[in-house]
Amino acid sequence: METLISSPRSVAPDALSLTKQNTTPARDTTAMRIVLVEWRIRKGEEEQFLEYWSKRVIVQDRSGLIGEFLSRVESRQQYPWITWELNERWTTFVNVGLWREASDFEEQIGRYMNNNRPPMAFEAERRRRVLVAPERWRMGGTGLPICGHMQVH
Repeated sequence: METLISSPRSVAPDALSLTKQNTTPARDTTAMRIVLVEWRIRKGEEEQFLEYWSKRVIVQDRSGLIGEFLSRVESRQQYPWITWELNERWTTFVNVGLWREASDFEEQIGRYMNNNRPPMAFEAERRRRVLVAPERWRMGGTGLPICGHMQVH
């Protein structure tokens, strides 16, 4: 799950055509896409990471961004129903980005991703990313927050 979006430049032509032939694309029930990033942050480096995410990773054009939520994982001791396997060696954050279309994400963020770069100093392990296409959904009576967090640029 290291690569989020493969471009023809990063995959050999034969591999690209093979991938297109052997995969079933998500049905286009909605153009919305969700990007999930699991960040594995060194213990004691959480504030450096939050500062980086909040002030250095800026989405210039937010017209295709529905919302983005960087979240610290809650305690399994407090919520024993949590079954996600977590490594105690690092602090896990999960970023959930809701985008109008995959192309909006690719234009604003994805095109800058380079898996050949080493992990950043605050990362205990390389982050993992995945792009998902909603197949079904429910809407509740509560809307998304109407403004961004005061510490995020």
